[in-house]
Amino acid sequence: MTKFIQFISGAICPSCKAIDTIAISKDNDHIYCVKCDFKETRPGSENKKTDTIKAINIDEFKKL
Repeated sequence: MTKFIQFISGAICPSCKAIDTIAISKDNDHIYCVKCDFKETRPGSENKKTDTIKAINIDEFKKL
């Protein structure tokens, strides 16, 4: 069975400067280079699981 790796097209590794070697983890929270040991949490993924949308009724908002 082959392993499926999703790459970021045109991305340059900040560590080894290789082009098209940055991949995304299965959970889409981490990026890594397949040529060197570079690993990083994707920007915004720290807050992704804790952010919630709070909805209120517009009539209740007007009362505030």
